[in-house]
Amino acid sequence: MRDDMRVTLVSNRGPVSFVRSDHGFEVTRGAGGLSGAVDPVCRRLGDRALWICAATNDDDRAALRSGKPDELTELLGYPVRMIDIDAETYTRYYDEVSNRMLWFANHCLWDEIGLPEFPPTGAFGDAYDPTNEMFATVAADATEEDAVVLFQDYHLATAPRHLRRRHPNQTSLHFTHSSFCGPDGMSHIPKPVADRVIDGMLGADLVGFHVDAWCRGFLACCRELGAQVDPREGWVEHEGHRSWVRSYPIPVDPTELIERAKSPAVQGWEERLRDAVGDRRVIARADRMEPSKNIVRGFEAFGAMLERHPELASSTCFIACIYPSRQSMEEYQRYSDAVEKAAARIEKLHPGTVMLFTEDNFDRTLAAYRIYDVLLVNPLMDGMNLVAKEGPLLNDNDGTLVLSTGAGAFQELGELAHAIDPMDVPGTADAIHSALTMPSDERSERARALHETVSSRTPADWIEPQLEDLGALHEGGVPLTPPPHVERGR
Repeated sequence: MRDDMRVTLVSNRGPVSFVRSDHGFEVTRGAGGLSGAVDPVCRRLGDRALWICAATNDDDRAALRSGKPDELTELLGYPVRMIDIDAETYTRYYDEVSNRMLWFANHCLWDEIGLPEFPPTGAFGDAYDPTNEMFATVAADATEEDAVVLFQDYHLATAPRHLRRRHPNQTSLHFTHSSFCGPDGMSHIPKPVADRVIDGMLGADLVGFHVDAWCRGFLACCRELGAQVDPREGWVEHEGHRSWVRSYPIPVDPTELIERAKSPAVQGWEERLRDAVGDRRVIARADRMEPSKNIVRGFEAFGAMLERHPELASSTCFIACIYPSRQSMEEYQRYSDAVEKAAARIEKLHPGTVMLFTEDNFDRTLAAYRIYDVLLVNPLMDGMNLVAKEGPLLNDNDGTLVLSTGAGAFQELGELAHAIDPMDVPGTADAIHSALTMPSDERSERARALHETVSSRTPADWIEPQLEDLGALHEGGVPLTPPPHVERGR
């Protein structure tokens, strides 16, 4: 990254949120991996950085109207600009389009949720695209044209095109933090919407994903749009503009996680879980209550393993830390019910084998990471899945990893894990059993290799290559990061 680079980050959720209290407003750290990955870079850049985000709830909006975001420069070391979006418009942009239409499309979840295609809606044109234009307009007005602009995630898919119309020479990136399954997913939403999404992302000079598979899905959508695609060099030409497509796998923050795992709260939970488990072997999982996480089939696989190996019912238990997600959406309410029923069925057949926690408690999750013998990560499709990295980083029990080929983390960790097809319940049951019965020396060697792999990179290793590539593009060059791997025959 060049020494004088100015960076504007644009995301739906900011580095912090406001919570109203009796003493005014308290500041809490933003949720998710984005804040942990980008905040240190912005702090280092200081006033050469700007973070633009939405006021995502009533407390944020009230704080914004009270001028509280102006105080964040002193707290964070860089300015934050919050956008006040009408609450009804925000709900339609965020829930109806971003977290229903586009999330389901990016993860190919239509069959899983029993929704064959997205029903007609005006929310894309009335709320989603105008909100994206609002973000782009704020970025254009607040940013010098020599700065680079980084749009984050599917919430802002059309914002790069709006920025390019305002500032044709501005260098920008769009990064998708979810999976991107490609034409199969996009085919279920109205074609004009799908085309606008792909066209919008192609307004950026650099289009980023976590792993090569999601790059290939995007390139396939670009072909269907009629753009010129060079998959070997990793670029797309559309409307006279070239966009480069690259993968940047996001890591966990080893130092932060290890320090938090030493906290009294985590140690207290570890003691409680160990007391509850006794001398039984532990299978663990940690997820949002989300259909793409494939939680029901995970429970079914555990139950199938116990049916095949009934002797294990007295010597194993399943600790599942599942926290609520998007509970205002009907599809998520149904899935939450299905998860709890699946766990109850196994507990009824094999009493004492399931410990299901459905409250958000990260300290308890970290404690479960410490003690597992097998970590089950079986998403249908996942942009990365940081659980597959957090667990091996903190585990102190030579734990093994059962990992879905649908997880983005499989690109980095697949050779060290027990690979599974996420739809194959019997195969997952066999993999769990194999992981439990693996010879101790092999368990130890795999656990060591997993720990070394996930601890070898920091969030700076994710964001810095993107900034280097943007700097090269700004100077008229090409990205330094190699293009995504092209599958044979493509």
